Amino acid sequence: MSLKTTQYNDEQQLVTQSLAGDQQAYAVLVDRYKAALYHHCFAILRSEAVAEDIAQDTFITAYFKLATYNSEYRLSTWLFKIATNKSLNWLRKTAREIAADDELVARIASSQPEPPLVAQHTELRDAVHRLQPSYRAVISLYYWHGLSYEEIATILSAPVGSIKGWMNRAKSQLRQELS
Repeated sequence: MSLKTTQYNDEQQLVTQSLAGDQQAYAVLVDRYKAALYHHCFAILRSEAVAEDIAQDTFITAYFKLATYNSEYRLSTWLFKIATNKSLNWLRKTAREIAADDELVARIASSQPEPPLVAQHTELRDAVHRLQPSYRAVISLYYWHGLSYEEIATILSAPVGSIKGWMNRAKSQLRQELS
């Protein structure tokens, strides 16, 4: 049995235990996915505080709707879908630009030069953050979380062809901006 299959079976057991009221089992699931969900939300929202709130709200929603989870899919796919929907809804409601990351502003204002690799990484992250939310979500889920186009399509409730198109347009915009 592969590690991935073992992890999946373990995950299903934790879900079953959580549904039976075992809060420790749910805490294990939260610990397993909290960092990935936070980073995904941050990639879309560009705000640490809001990303933390949305990630936490995702786990609360998931806990109360765990009985609706379809075990055909990985739990992470379901959680990313909830987090993505919450993030995009927040952006729609606020309809404003997210303030620049304080750390990035501090680095730019700093008189000390950045090492080239860190500067390139920062420039790429910055360029991704300037993309529209659906493009940021696709980049985040594919490159930073390693999900397939099919999983991303499920999370974003869009056809796989649309996901591929968004990815192509996002990469094209990134190439233009970084050249």
